[in-house]
Amino acid sequence: MSDNEPKPRIFEPVAQIPRYRLVAQQIADRILDGALRPGDRLPPERELVETLGVSRATLREALIALEIAGFVANRFGAGMSVADHPPAANTLKALTGPGPFELLEARLIIEGEVAALAAPQIGPKALDRLRHLTDEMEGEAETEFWGDNADERFHLVIAEAAGNQALEMVVRDFWRQRLRQPMWVRMHGRVNVGTMKAQLVAEHRAIIAALADSDADAARRAMQAHIAQFARLLLDAWSALDAADRADASPPGDRLRAALGRADA
Repeated sequence: MSDNEPKPRIFEPVAQIPRYRLVAQQIADRILDGALRPGDRLPPERELVETLGVSRATLREALIALEIAGFVANRFGAGMSVADHPPAANTLKALTGPGPFELLEARLIIEGEVAALAAPQIGPKALDRLRHLTDEMEGEAETEFWGDNADERFHLVIAEAAGNQALEMVVRDFWRQRLRQPMWVRMHGRVNVGTMKAQLVAEHRAIIAALADSDADAARRAMQAHIAQFARLLLDAWSALDAADRADASPPGDRLRAALGRADA
């Protein structure tokens, strides 16, 4: 081998695999090796949580990934089952990046502080823009896919008003993740956000009021309450995977639930 020829690589880059995908891969492997066959019902959610040693939020992200990849089907009233015609090979590698609940946990922490930072310095033009966007969201029909574009612009106006370019970039990336992740599309399919429009619009108005008063603490609380409410919608939509889980009223005990509790404090 000459000095100019590239040397063969001995090592490969270490991939950062999201925790939910590790869980999804383990379940997919049992389907691929025939331990779980088409039509077989998956164990109840609480049993899977205990067996796999993960939170309910992580398990739900894994189940969404498996459903998108075609390994399982959510038969409402009967729980999750192996799909009638699951893939014959691993199709999970295309699912990368953080899961929906990880993103919501990050938003709860970061966007609350962004709102607090924006409160003392936001100007009248930005406040007027927030009011206009909230009016735009309120005017949409409940049957339409509700408010994502106006909602994104609302949160970005606040991020810009915080005056920290790094934080603004983080908030923008949260929304980019939503747009490019099929898991978010599937999650939205589980939640009828339109029926919650009045409440979510009221939460936006509470954020605006706190910002207009230059009250950093109130702005933080209002933003965290807003994101926490949407997180609850998603969590509740995935709490009823089967009848046994619906009867189980015990809290999931994961970090997102703990964060929601702090947001209510």
